[in-house]
Amino acid sequence: MTYFLKSGERYNVSTQGKLDIHKILPVGTYTVGFDQMSGAFYLEGTEGFSLPSKLYGTTTKDSERILKTFLDRPASTGVMLSGEKGSGKTLLAKKLSIDGQAQGIPTIVINQSWHGEGFNLFMQMIEQPVVVVFDEFEKVYDSDEQEQLLTLLDGVYPSKKLYVITTNDKYRVDRHMQNRPGRIFYRLEFTGLDADFIREYCEDTLDNKSHIEGIVNVAAMFGEFNFDILKALVEEMNRYNESPKEAMRMLNAKPENSDDQRYELSLSHDDTKVSICEGYQWFDGNPLADHITAFYTDGSTTTERKRKRVTSPETVDDLFGNTEVAESPKRLITRFKFSDFVGVEEGTGVLRYKNSEGFKLRLTKAKPTVYDWAF
Repeated sequence: MTYFLKSGERYNVSTQGKLDIHKILPVGTYTVGFDQMSGAFYLEGTEGFSLPSKLYGTTTKDSERILKTFLDRPASTGVMLSGEKGSGKTLLAKKLSIDGQAQGIPTIVINQSWHGEGFNLFMQMIEQPVVVVFDEFEKVYDSDEQEQLLTLLDGVYPSKKLYVITTNDKYRVDRHMQNRPGRIFYRLEFTGLDADFIREYCEDTLDNKSHIEGIVNVAAMFGEFNFDILKALVEEMNRYNESPKEAMRMLNAKPENSDDQRYELSLSHDDTKVSICEGYQWFDGNPLADHITAFYTDGSTTTERKRKRVTSPETVDDLFGNTEVAESPKRLITRFKFSDFVGVEEGTGVLRYKNSEGFKLRLTKAKPTVYDWAF
């Protein structure tokens, strides 16, 4: 028997034997394409994701929770995973795809900036639950295109999809996706690897286990120490039987290239603690790339003067004008540069410096703000 398959105003002729009709989308991984001739979107099968033999950190637990929430909720669920490359966000996206397929849920990968009413309608025609992965979202979609996707994420169309958005730069993601659980229900930020993650990985992969704490200390020198750096460092150390310091010499991984961080200052002189001036207890920047200025007081007072705007102060006088304001603790200055760097305290990750004036500086990396929700 002959069948006439209509696509728009076009009819394709086929026999029953050539038809392969499915009531549901088979489990697998697909990308979205667009047929210019017919003006219609379509799905095309592609190779699925793969995972390393062992997963570290909370990847498995997070995947189980996200899928449980998605299946429990009546409509679509959005998840945003943000962080730099190698931080673990893409690994979680892959885990969600693989775990979803184990439960009969296909994956659709969006790797082009599809948007608009036609794309939205096409996605809603897929009525069964699916995982939809938008990888490197802010690179694929510009700001105007992101705005046009809000309707899809809003769930205006009846649907049940798990939208997984990965982004390297959360500040380039449309602000209307922030603090809107109706669109993005979960939002996870991936920063540097913590010490427990590093130790567990090194126990499994590092030949010379005596260097584990050395690697933890190296990680403390980075603003964000990611898995790519850890894997490369261990690989190099194993290959040449080197210490972390020796292996880092040639790797494309330098702490001075890290993003700025916040550190708490602690100053001493001749093993006596020196008081940091109020308001100057923190350093924001890269301690291995920037000079660090420490403002301290020796207990004496001086007449406060109005502060001037200067970019590179050499003395206190450079910072303040002659207009007297009030009497306050006397401000003094000492500086530290990269050549003053002594090392990292084992176990704490504190960066230590000592300059030619005999001052010792300790920089303790600030922890992310954690809010106490107990009212």
